[in-house]
Amino acid sequence: MRYNAAVILNKARYLRVSRVVLITLFCAGFVSGIGLVAENVCLNGFLWLAFATLLLFVCHKRLMFVAVPLAIFSGAIFGIYRGGEAAGQIAQYSNYFEQKVTVVGRVSEDTTYKNNQLVMMLDQVSVDGQGLPGKVRVTIVSALEPSRGDIVQAYGKLYDGFSNYQASMYYANATILQKSTSPVNSLRQWFTANIRNLLPDTQAGLGLGFLLGVKSQLSDTLYSELKVLGLTHIVVASGYNLTILVRLSRRLFAKLSHFQATAASFLLIAGFVSITGFSASMSRAALVTSLSLLAFYYGRKIHPVLLLTFSAAVTAAINPLYVWGDIGWWLSFLAFTGVLVLAPLLQSRIFKECQPKLLGQIVLETICAQIATLPLILLIFGNLSVLSLVANVLVVPLIPLAMLFTFCGGLIGMLCPLFAWPAIWLLDYICQVVHFLSGVSWASVEVSISTSVFIAIYALICIVAFVLWRVTKYDYLSKSMIEYD
Repeated sequence: MRYNAAVILNKARYLRVSRVVLITLFCAGFVSGIGLVAENVCLNGFLWLAFATLLLFVCHKRLMFVAVPLAIFSGAIFGIYRGGEAAGQIAQYSNYFEQKVTVVGRVSEDTTYKNNQLVMMLDQVSVDGQGLPGKVRVTIVSALEPSRGDIVQAYGKLYDGFSNYQASMYYANATILQKSTSPVNSLRQWFTANIRNLLPDTQAGLGLGFLLGVKSQLSDTLYSELKVLGLTHIVVASGYNLTILVRLSRRLFAKLSHFQATAASFLLIAGFVSITGFSASMSRAALVTSLSLLAFYYGRKIHPVLLLTFSAAVTAAINPLYVWGDIGWWLSFLAFTGVLVLAPLLQSRIFKECQPKLLGQIVLETICAQIATLPLILLIFGNLSVLSLVANVLVVPLIPLAMLFTFCGGLIGMLCPLFAWPAIWLLDYICQVVHFLSGVSWASVEVSISTSVFIAIYALICIVAFVLWRVTKYDYLSKSMIEYD
């Protein structure tokens, strides 16, 4: 039977889209709008917000040809407005560049040493008394040892920033105005000191990286080897660490009650985030896991694409700087997309109705996460880790055990040093695997791509994912999100 194209288009005009689709498109438009601000696109005045709100009201009939573009366009207007507001505040840093100023801020991350200088990141910044958003990277050469949470004053010449910090100061004269009184920071320092006393330096640094996301304790050699193999993600507090804790709490408390399992999971999330800090990847992981828990508690299911775009929009609204220059934020969401969206499609295609074994699932999810993040890595860093998949398969399944043994070693090891030995043996095995694989001459090769190739690759990935979805007819709502994140 032959169909007239005009008739088909006329029928399509009356197709209705769901609210879930409209919310997803609005969130995607919002993030895109914030990104457009980096290209000097700006909208001033509340009239634009009123206009965007009016467009949303027009979407209530959910007619495809009307609601879809309006949802995207209205989201973009809100994003441009929010991004323009933040960009105006960030632009004030330029008034102080190449000038000697006094910066006061809170140490937001663990300090590190680089080229014989102590490096610290300050947030909640004020420059010569004026409060500004974002972060300032400060380096000092002195005996000063600030800890995370301390209020520090630094004096020196201010320069432009890079990536996720908005300004930098080198060889500053710094003083600690106020030591942190947070009990969480005190507990974190006590636990870190116990691990350092009980475990050899290399294993202690790796164990703290697994458990707390502390990269400052890693030796330069081990961190370089992890970079060669593309394994630095395992020592960053992220959704994987959080998922281990949430699954553990659900198994421990599920037999008692639904409420207690959920409440315990939320308490673990709050405690873990307090200890590790609100990095870009941690913010994403905490939000996604919390939303998944709420859905689990109320017996609802969330489509992964909606969860992805909504989480991106919320974190970007709170801090638009994530969109403009935080590579960790982008890699976190891309890996999340690979595991949550692409992996189930391939699993359904390869294993059909069967559930793969643990090793098979880890390999599949690792491949999908790498597919999703590889184009951005090649564009930004120009480096391809050839043995990354092998390293992930040999190391990632052991991370839950490594976290457990490190925790027990730090907590009980001071009373009975024997409790530290399992952590030492397991962490030593991981270090040996990393050292051996990174020593292969072709473990890492330089591969760079252009922006056009970068866009083309992601377009191809989207097309392949869409085709797989149509072929497999996979139902994303058939599995709880908390099992993926």
